[in-house]
Amino acid sequence: VVARCAHGVVRLAMSRVCCHRPFAEQDASRGKGMRVDFSSFCAGVAVAALGFYFANRFILPPPWSQSPAPLSALPEGNLTFGSSKALEVLGELTVEEIRNTASWFLTRTGGASVRNNSKSCKWLAGPSGIELLFPAKAAVVSFLSGAGPKPPRFARLTAVGPDGVQEYKVGPLVDGSPSKDALLEPLLRPGDVPFAKRPLEPNADLRLLQPLINKTYRILGPLLTETFGPIFSQLDGFTGAEGLAINFFRPQTFTPKGIRIDYVKALWVPPSPAKLEAMWMHPLPIDLEFNMTDPDPARWALLSVMYCHEGPYDSAEIVMSKFASGSLRVCPIKKTTGTWDVPQRETPRSPNKMRFAPQGGVTWGPWSFAVTQRPSTGPALLDVRFRGERILYELSMQDAQAAYSGTKETSFFYSDASWSLSMLGTSLEPGVDCPEGAHFVKASSWYTLYDGGGAESNVSGPFDFAPICIFEWDEDHTIWRHMQNRAPPTVSGLMRRTVVVRSICTVGNYDYITDIKLREDGEIEVHTRFAGFIESRYYHPRFNADEVNFSTIIRPDLAGPVHSHLVGWKADFDIGGVRENTFRQTRVSTMLPAGSGQFVSKYLEKTDIAREGKGKSTFVADPKHPGNWAIVDRQAVSPAGNPRGYAITLSSFATLQVLPDEHPFVQAMPWTKYHLAITKHHDDEYRSNSPYIHYDGSEAVKNGQDLDRFLSDGEALLDEDLVAWIGVGREHIVRQEDQPLVSNFGTGFSLQPWNFFEQNMAASPPEL
Repeated sequence: VVARCAHGVVRLAMSRVCCHRPFAEQDASRGKGMRVDFSSFCAGVAVAALGFYFANRFILPPPWSQSPAPLSALPEGNLTFGSSKALEVLGELTVEEIRNTASWFLTRTGGASVRNNSKSCKWLAGPSGIELLFPAKAAVVSFLSGAGPKPPRFARLTAVGPDGVQEYKVGPLVDGSPSKDALLEPLLRPGDVPFAKRPLEPNADLRLLQPLINKTYRILGPLLTETFGPIFSQLDGFTGAEGLAINFFRPQTFTPKGIRIDYVKALWVPPSPAKLEAMWMHPLPIDLEFNMTDPDPARWALLSVMYCHEGPYDSAEIVMSKFASGSLRVCPIKKTTGTWDVPQRETPRSPNKMRFAPQGGVTWGPWSFAVTQRPSTGPALLDVRFRGERILYELSMQDAQAAYSGTKETSFFYSDASWSLSMLGTSLEPGVDCPEGAHFVKASSWYTLYDGGGAESNVSGPFDFAPICIFEWDEDHTIWRHMQNRAPPTVSGLMRRTVVVRSICTVGNYDYITDIKLREDGEIEVHTRFAGFIESRYYHPRFNADEVNFSTIIRPDLAGPVHSHLVGWKADFDIGGVRENTFRQTRVSTMLPAGSGQFVSKYLEKTDIAREGKGKSTFVADPKHPGNWAIVDRQAVSPAGNPRGYAITLSSFATLQVLPDEHPFVQAMPWTKYHLAITKHHDDEYRSNSPYIHYDGSEAVKNGQDLDRFLSDGEALLDEDLVAWIGVGREHIVRQEDQPLVSNFGTGFSLQPWNFFEQNMAASPPEL
């Protein structure tokens, strides 16, 4: 009783004295209209109850060090940057922290920053080689509120050795380096991630495999030269006059447990003056399949050869035997280039220098937030507040799946966060990627890019680059508009103003352009556009006639396979700074109202989801059953009786996974099954899927990051700290107009105030 009375007293009191609560302006008579009806008994125990309450609940969103400046003090442009307490504890590691932590670890373990050909090599691997180890949320919230000390910074390191993969906790980090008493603590149990599931690294395995590739090509030399011409640098007669064949890596998903298999694909780079990027439109039908399971690269072996979409053949010698006997069909190849395979028009780059944001704390009108970029998963907004009230603890990109159609030999998928949704890109281009006047935000990388889309991974050599820009934008439409019904009629409205956080990453042939738009009415829109080159296939009706089932034939010898682009996000809500929230589903259904005869009407069916679980707290939008998904604070109720909340709404055309649940592509990335999944927050459930999923995708990593695992324990969700895992996507049915590059297209979602304010904030927003 004391607790419940305290709950009501504090709610009422804070609605009077706290400027952060939008219902604070209501007068005493309106306050009596709130849901909680206080008795004199409750008033009598108020003092004791207040103490109990503050000991058991975070109720108020305390001021952030980067709280919004008074509107009169906003400088021209309205966008200001400053220090951020959130970045102090949640901001990604700096170049200095990465370099010094790598040096500390390598000195103590004798490991390497780059993999070598030793079978006993232990090295820091993958796009999560060194990244921030997230502190406990409770400690961070306490620090942000001024009630607790700053949590120490720790790094998470991913190391690979003959015994498999191990993640380590290193720190604390003090002044950019591990402290004198820093600890090295394993985070995984032995065997959780076997060596075969080690992280993907651009060029690491390909570099060590190169001698075996060269040997195979030399055996196939006469066939390769007759089919493709003198374009293989490993073979006699190569001059480069007819261009160059280059290789790229593709994981084989359909592998047995404990086995790691990769394909080595080939592309033709036309000779100068053609641009290098034309290679994506010139696939060569020669695929090599290798077993790369063993820690010793000397024991890697060729498994098969696919030539002109025929095979697989168990060895290069078998292929050459068939070629010598005349029983191998040689496919025709046309190496033609010109204006069709690279763009002929582009926007000139700006002559102006980049303008860097001095710090990552951002204030714009009613909004304040912090911006960072994760080396594996990409952009993240932290401690997102509207008029001082926290809406989101974290809003972050998680992964992107590209799943391609085809036979068992030609279908495949990419988890792009496993390659990196950050470090395979470069600094954004002023005037092309971002408008003039944008502010650029630095992030850390240790991937050095080179010709052909590959990169060298070396955590000992980190550097800054600028993958994010922030700018104001007057959109091309009004936030509200109405024609006054009088003679003569007049029109009034308010143009929509927005601050945009844009992050762009490139993963091989594709570019992901992500905008997070924070609007003056409290809405946050997230939209990702897909750009770049398609991943194409060779086509000839006599060799792979069934390709027409999987692809659009965009040129007589070139196919564009249908593929999905699915993007996953994490939204950790704290509605109004309160961590105890509930997920409410509202569906538009039909019913026969009482006394209406056979007259059917729509009605609202509201359900508070009580527990986690597949099919319980997972949702897929259904146009036959429209409705609303919202995270609400059931204890903060308006005079109209509605709990404050934020709704999650999808773009008008947000598709989802079309493959069956048991498919390896889906089992590897289960979040692709859902538009939305709701889980209870846990510090150790920090990303939607593991970075170790490309090999043997059907076999989940033990105790790994996996959304279905998060859902499996069926935890209670009512009045809990909730996380929304959001998935949106598009199926890309390729068209002829997707050559040389696609016209950018995309999808997204919005987070919209849902009874969070008493009225439409845009009707009379704070002036900007």
